[in-house]
Amino acid sequence: MLDVAQMILALRKPLGMDEDDLPDEEATLLLNRSYWEIIDKFNFREKEVTATFSTEIGERRYNMPQPFEALKQLSIIDPDSRQHTPLERMTAFEYEMLYNEAETERSTPEKYLREGCFARLWPTPDKVYEMVIKYWTTLADLAADNDPAIPQVWHEIILYGGVWRGFIDIGDFARANQIKAHQVSLIDSTSPVEAKEEFDTHTGGVEVIRAPYP
Repeated sequence: MLDVAQMILALRKPLGMDEDDLPDEEATLLLNRSYWEIIDKFNFREKEVTATFSTEIGERRYNMPQPFEALKQLSIIDPDSRQHTPLERMTAFEYEMLYNEAETERSTPEKYLREGCFARLWPTPDKVYEMVIKYWTTLADLAADNDPAIPQVWHEIILYGGVWRGFIDIGDFARANQIKAHQVSLIDSTSPVEAKEEFDTHTGGVEVIRAPYP
């Protein structure tokens, strides 16, 4: 595992810089720019969150949790059987065609519409229901006291992303392209755990249980 302090030292070396040439703050920004790209392009398990919330009678709009990146699934729990039933996603046009403000139209939510940083339920809840939300969160930035939250095999990939960005900043595009090509080759040979689990589950037909990352 590479912590941020080690990554900063390793970043300065190929650039031929010291702390005066590349202060910690600027070095961390280069690493974060690499980190942001990687966690945006790949669905790491570390970004997945499951939470619950309760509806309110007559309230159709519910804010997304924070920090928040994207909604995976919204389900409702039957108050009697405790069965979880995923809601169907609907378009804004469909929602407007079906929505009715009358209290008599309130019922058990069956669908939802995503807008901005919230979701609208349809129909509007007629009583309190327990909901389950599965979503991708935003991982915290790299900092002196906050190391990469993704598996350690990706730490070197983050580092190389910072290095080629550093070469671009000093105008050495040839070496930037060389390092970027090396980073891409590492990415091509590395798979997030989600991809591995989906492959194993599809081919094996069984649930694959893996140990947590160190």
